[in-house]
Amino acid sequence: MTTIESNIINLTSLWKSATKPFNTYNEDKNIGYCFVPNSQWPNKIWLKKEHDITILNEIKLLLKSELDGLTFSYFDIDDKEENKIVFDYHDFDEASIQFGMSLKLSEKVKISKQLKFKLVTNIEDSQKWSQTFHKAFGYKVSEETINKTYHHINYYLIYDQENIIGTVISHQTASTIGIHSLGILPNMRGNGYATQIMHHLLNKGLQQGCNLATLQASKMAKSMYEKMGFTTEFIMRNFKLKTQ
Repeated sequence: MTTIESNIINLTSLWKSATKPFNTYNEDKNIGYCFVPNSQWPNKIWLKKEHDITILNEIKLLLKSELDGLTFSYFDIDDKEENKIVFDYHDFDEASIQFGMSLKLSEKVKISKQLKFKLVTNIEDSQKWSQTFHKAFGYKVSEETINKTYHHINYYLIYDQENIIGTVISHQTASTIGIHSLGILPNMRGNGYATQIMHHLLNKGLQQGCNLATLQASKMAKSMYEKMGFTTEFIMRNFKLKTQ
């Protein structure tokens, strides 16, 4: 299995874990899609094979449906110009991009600041995680989502002493540790917290027998991950419809 495949499998596995309790995870030979009512995450559509007109029309119908805030995420490995032309022709509007990145794990990295990782295990922590995530990212993961999934998804609240500084999810598939939803509260940024959180999770991945770390980075965070040794392997292009 390639590192790109490991990255995508880890991500879609997390989406499946987040939506399975709601019975809203669906897939066929062409596409997968999942959503959580009253939440903005994960709410995704993705391809399972190369697109054609029939598949793109199927995706358009889903985006036009009454399902909550679906986004079509296309894993762009080749960055072909013709794909951009096809998506534009079919009225897909690129709302954002993320960079699929990976790092081979071989040895522990030094931790320079001890932070507290509190695993969400109850309703009160679910509420704190949801609120902290919203402040860090500006969109919502519902408390209900966290309440129904914290038994099999590792949601962490990150503390420096007694102060909450952010959120993160770690999700393991086979020997891959996926790092997701790493967000720092606006008033806590600029202190190197994100790097220290990453170092902690990379070491944790090694302890758990992982040999690969994967993530999907924003444009803003990409350079931080590159400094850690992560390399970009694909672009995740997130589309809405032009009429939306």
